[in-house]
Amino acid sequence: MGSRTMKARVLWLSLLPGLALAQGAPVAVPTRTACTVEGMLDEVRVAMKTGSPAYRKYARLRLKEAAIAMPPEALGRAVSQERDPAVLEAVGAALATKASNAQKPELLQPLLSRASQDADPGLRAASVRALQGSPSVEFMAKNGDVVTYEQLVRDSAPEVRQAVVENLVTESAGIYFGHNPELAEAAVKVASATDDPALATRLLGEVSMEAASPEVVRKLTQQLSSENAGLRAAAAKALGGVPGSESAGARRSLTSLYRSDSDLAVRKSALEGLARLGQSGARPLLESLRGVDKRLDPEIDAWLSALQRNLQEWHLILREKQRLSP
Repeated sequence: MGSRTMKARVLWLSLLPGLALAQGAPVAVPTRTACTVEGMLDEVRVAMKTGSPAYRKYARLRLKEAAIAMPPEALGRAVSQERDPAVLEAVGAALATKASNAQKPELLQPLLSRASQDADPGLRAASVRALQGSPSVEFMAKNGDVVTYEQLVRDSAPEVRQAVVENLVTESAGIYFGHNPELAEAAVKVASATDDPALATRLLGEVSMEAASPEVVRKLTQQLSSENAGLRAAAAKALGGVPGSESAGARRSLTSLYRSDSDLAVRKSALEGLARLGQSGARPLLESLRGVDKRLDPEIDAWLSALQRNLQEWHLILREKQRLSP
């Protein structure tokens, strides 16, 4: 086929849509939908019930992005009235986005009310999860601390308590990157308030204490005297991550804990805290603790071997120690 014939065919094909319109041929035209809270909630509702995981994620994200331009009153009403947990979590997250974008923490009041007062534990948990990824600790404080994570972690429903811990861990890592004293304080308070050692362990193990204030370190140190061995162990690990200005006191407290506590897990956590505080400089202190509990001498040896490699990052040291553990 010659080049002239090919050009003619391309031109003819390009004219077809216009010719079709001129001849009145039916053409599918996208319908325009109003970007209202109600309209978008209908889309989210359908996505939650029948959509794939990817589509559900897309629908939630689209609602959050649209919420920036939506009336806050309409979002607040939707949060107050919604009865489906998945949809409530989505519209609650949209309201949190609106509050963060507008720098108006008071907009979160309907969501905080449902988190603390709703009779349905599934809806309470959804309301808490909706706060994930927002500066929720700061917003709660600016709302007068009428609702706090310290209160919510005492909820009778396990899913609510789990959501509290998940929020704090996510906020520490994803928003403040470990550098927020208020968040560190909230984590210590919540860990002290919960009766679930597993939650306290995760909270103190994953929320960074790098920016903890002297007062927070003091409260954390107090947990070394807790009747709950799990909480003592979690606090010992957390003390390993306090600021350098607090390291001397933390080191004394952990050394005393190792020598006096009879619980094996607590002593292991004290060793980890001491190793983290001093890293390569902790070797003489760890060596001095040999013989206090002969069952843990191999643990001390594993730490000494890991620290001897002079690795610069704590997560690398921890991984090496785990590899060497008996």
